[in-house]
Amino acid sequence: MDDNSSKFFIDLFAGCGGLSLGLEQAGFKPVLVSELNKSAAETYKSNRSEENIIYIPDVKNITEEKVKKFKNIDLVCGGPPCQGYSAIGIRRTHKAEKKTMPKNRLYKQMIRIIGLVEPKIFLFENVRGILTGRWTSGGKKGEIFRSVFKDFHDKLGENYHVRWELIKSSSYGIPQNRPRLFMVGLQKSLNFCKKREKKLSGSSEIILEDMKKDDSPLKKGYGVDDEFFPKKCDEKAPGPKELLDDLVDPDYEKHGYVNKKYLKKTFISSKQKEMRTRKNTTKDEDYMKDGEELTEQVYSKHNPRIKEKFQYMIENNKIHPDHKTKKFSQKKLPAEWGGKPPTITVTSLPDDYIHYSQPRILTVREWARLQTFPDWYEFEGNRTTGGNRRSGTPQSTADQIETPKYTQIGNAVPVELARQIGEHFKTLLD
Repeated sequence: MDDNSSKFFIDLFAGCGGLSLGLEQAGFKPVLVSELNKSAAETYKSNRSEENIIYIPDVKNITEEKVKKFKNIDLVCGGPPCQGYSAIGIRRTHKAEKKTMPKNRLYKQMIRIIGLVEPKIFLFENVRGILTGRWTSGGKKGEIFRSVFKDFHDKLGENYHVRWELIKSSSYGIPQNRPRLFMVGLQKSLNFCKKREKKLSGSSEIILEDMKKDDSPLKKGYGVDDEFFPKKCDEKAPGPKELLDDLVDPDYEKHGYVNKKYLKKTFISSKQKEMRTRKNTTKDEDYMKDGEELTEQVYSKHNPRIKEKFQYMIENNKIHPDHKTKKFSQKKLPAEWGGKPPTITVTSLPDDYIHYSQPRILTVREWARLQTFPDWYEFEGNRTTGGNRRSGTPQSTADQIETPKYTQIGNAVPVELARQIGEHFKTLLD
């Protein structure tokens, strides 16, 4: 950590590395990474050649002795496991009181480690459901985040200004709606804080006072107002066709349900070219050409009835009445957004959406592009996994759950969003 030109960070609950990758693109370097799930951790490691990264799978094993050399590091970030906060995650798996799920208390480990390291900035990320979630079925709406924010403030508020914001990825040019809760703490000693202290719109105390109104929705975290987060960008999110069309193979069935090489010579958009940019390059023309290796473009083999269902959806933009079930409804991915913001959110289940022009679900590579992972980024583990092996039980820990490629991608922070947050944090640090 003797490189004065670089910024350094610790990534807790790092998953497959979406947040880290965006921060790296912004000029940050990871020095310590924690991820308990084996497949996600292998994905993280396999895409990085850094020998100076310390890997500690379980955050509970991160001790003061192990992090003392990272004192006053630039950034500590993390997204503690969110399934317990997500209404969908619980509904699709088990009925359980959230207060009984050990993973829902892991944010306290993040607070502990921030206290040990005292970073200049910390960043907490989670699902939108944490804003309205209840610890118990009879609890009060929003009590989970009230508890989380208060714990961060009580333990860290003496040294940090803390703000939060519900951020829609589409507001930053990402091809998804994907609302996510972000909470950031800025060390009060930062020049940014000293210069703006009297100009800040909010305060931790104001936020806490608002949270005492138990029946009021949590809407105001002052994160963007006080410039703790970047302002919305003017760039429009690319449509699925603009993003994915160079991957379309009209003969994928004849080709054995897999493409191992790029097929198209030309792009219909700069976004496709951007996705195919080679690793560790800044050259605009240094991208993967047709005939070069393509990974993760394996297609699902749907039976004729399913294909018929999907084809009807493509042609009619709805599910045929005979195909409707009580399960979650599938939707056709639109080719374009039609002048409106993106309406989708990439989830952990690949069958939530079907391709805009072919009767099939999306491939892992297409799924990854919607999360703005570049094509050189590869994913370890199984392609799909079903049942409790994927979802686990309310008492399961991350190392007891199989996290297939689609789920790793669905759980990640969009890379481009993380890059923009990282670029903004650099201005705060400088």
